[in-house]
Amino acid sequence: MSNYYNIRGKNLYTEILGEDSAPVLLFIHGGPGGVGVADFIKYQGSRLSKNFKAIAPDQRGIWRSESILDEEDISIEDIIEDFEELRKNLHIERWSLLSHSFGGYIAVLYANLYPDSIEYMIYESPSFDFALSERSLLNAAAKELIKSGNTVLAEDYFKALRKITDYKEINRLLLKASNELGTDCNNYMWFGEDKQIINTIAITSNDSKSLWNKSTNTRIKLLNDWRVYNDVFTELSNINKPSLLIRGKYDPITCDVQAAEFLNRVSDKEVIAFDFSSNWPRSEEPEKYCEVITSYIHKKMSQLLYK
Repeated sequence: MSNYYNIRGKNLYTEILGEDSAPVLLFIHGGPGGVGVADFIKYQGSRLSKNFKAIAPDQRGIWRSESILDEEDISIEDIIEDFEELRKNLHIERWSLLSHSFGGYIAVLYANLYPDSIEYMIYESPSFDFALSERSLLNAAAKELIKSGNTVLAEDYFKALRKITDYKEINRLLLKASNELGTDCNNYMWFGEDKQIINTIAITSNDSKSLWNKSTNTRIKLLNDWRVYNDVFTELSNINKPSLLIRGKYDPITCDVQAAEFLNRVSDKEVIAFDFSSNWPRSEEPEKYCEVITSYIHKKMSQLLYK
């Protein structure tokens, strides 16, 4: 069931699937921007809703949710407060956070602000540090340039990674490398043959150009606030919730350093690797993804029951 909810002055498009009596999952999509929750609903909506009540909102200013006007600002705090207000609006006592990529960053901050609203934490290919993720992405982009025969340019990026520490300059170089790759810029974000899953969803949507522009404008506003480049490792340490990290074997976003920080800072933790995925396990290995999440939450609920 899809509906619009007026949350803190903006209409948020929200999909709700599953039985009211089931454990509740809030899906926090990545980006920032993109197609919102459209790909999650396509690949996991019917699967996860067999065992959970899945709630999946397009974040404010993204895809089908109400636009952010040119004169308006948006912050990560706005997104977090939207989620908490939506929880109250839906009369949900507690929910588990299922977050992807940039959504993992938001989930960590949300859990720090509202720990009593949250049951379990599940991270899919999260970024806890944008600067580390973008360094890893630039390295992946340089390797992709080698595949296309652009070895000299690739070596320039490898050299920059060895010498440059300023995250703003790395961000600039990543945008440059993505433009140079053109249609190949998605290749390192996907493991399987189909690298255009998100683009296909986008172009088959009604008024796709307008929706894409809306999401892009919101992305620019959020990333212009360079605070998002502050890591959330300390905040990750503060979360006293059972936590599962789902990591695609070929994912450049959750680089090794971030995975190690997760293991070092989270007490009740589990990591499950997806051997045939990059950044999108829910789409590339959908059956395993659903099975892993279902088994994990049911296991944790049983442990709590028999304590």
